[in-house]
Amino acid sequence: MSRLFAVLIRGLPGTGKTTTAALLRDTLNPAVRVSNDSVRYMAQPRDFTTFTLEASERACLDLAISYCDSGFLPILDGVYEDVEFLESQALRFDRRGCKLITISLTAEMADLVERNNLRDPLQRMDEARLQQLHSSYQVVGYPLPIRGKLPEEVCDDILDIIEQERPDKRETLIGEDEVDLLFMRHGAPDYPAGVYPDPFTMGLSARGRAEARAAQPAIRRFAPDVVISSDFARAVETAELATAGTELKTEVNEALRERVFLQLVGKEVSAILAEMGADGQSIMGGNSDAVELAQDESYADARERVLDFFGSLPARYGGKRVLVVGHGGPHQWLVEQALGVDLKGVRRYRWDTGSFSRFTLTARETRLEAMNLGPSAVVPGRDLGAV
Repeated sequence: MSRLFAVLIRGLPGTGKTTTAALLRDTLNPAVRVSNDSVRYMAQPRDFTTFTLEASERACLDLAISYCDSGFLPILDGVYEDVEFLESQALRFDRRGCKLITISLTAEMADLVERNNLRDPLQRMDEARLQQLHSSYQVVGYPLPIRGKLPEEVCDDILDIIEQERPDKRETLIGEDEVDLLFMRHGAPDYPAGVYPDPFTMGLSARGRAEARAAQPAIRRFAPDVVISSDFARAVETAELATAGTELKTEVNEALRERVFLQLVGKEVSAILAEMGADGQSIMGGNSDAVELAQDESYADARERVLDFFGSLPARYGGKRVLVVGHGGPHQWLVEQALGVDLKGVRRYRWDTGSFSRFTLTARETRLEAMNLGPSAVVPGRDLGAV
């Protein structure tokens, strides 16, 4: 069962939310119960003001999203009186590639009073407050009457609703002749001090490893069919860390390499600057597009190599989602192709380490769907907004 959804059980005190949520949690393994009362009781004050209720409800929904990212099915329970707040949260879940299934347990006032009186005195709600809530409480999502039902029966009714609503088979807009491409930039590298780095041995810094691990939930949501990495160490390490805990295997491909000057590997930066002047400044400053060195790959050849690789993907992986882990240069050339512009030497847009861009590739065109996304913005579908 897909875990990209959460179930919110709302209702007035006495409707059996707590018992029902616990039964669901034990049935839908792996699942987690997120109790609004428990979260609210961790704070001080523990009152029923708008301030404390909104804070605890938002915290519960944030926690639910986190558990969704980790593959759990969150079962939330609470009063959740504010309907407009719930509508905004359902939209937030949707934009994260998750679904929030809301179920409203309903009961007559007489039943609530009877149930309230049977509770422990410390847990009873003031009857006037209960009357006030009952008179203004709005049903949202699925209404589920509880009159005459045991908690187990209510749980079974909710399981039936989940069976109808669960996003088991992700909806896909991918045509058979196109590729949904998520391009991830490697994490921050561990640059050696004072020398031109060897791309085959230079791995990630501590920050870069953290960026790669932070990308794990985004990659689980995207659910790639194929993972391909540049053969440079920082990209391979990023791919391994970002897909850890999955069954995904990374294909390493030299066609995704960044353009580098291998003849300079290990050479002192001071010597490069002294010998090469303006070209040396460009190389060490991170914008070497206009620099050409004999014996190393030209800018034009590197660009052609990369675009040939991406051009081959629709024939190889049509109808699939592909995650590519690579570098700024190849990303720039793919953006150029999508926008029909020349970005040689341009460094005016951001593509942060550990971030993502989204493309649709076909044999006829390359479309840029979104650029420089953080991990939280990556969702299974492609409704990411205009670039």
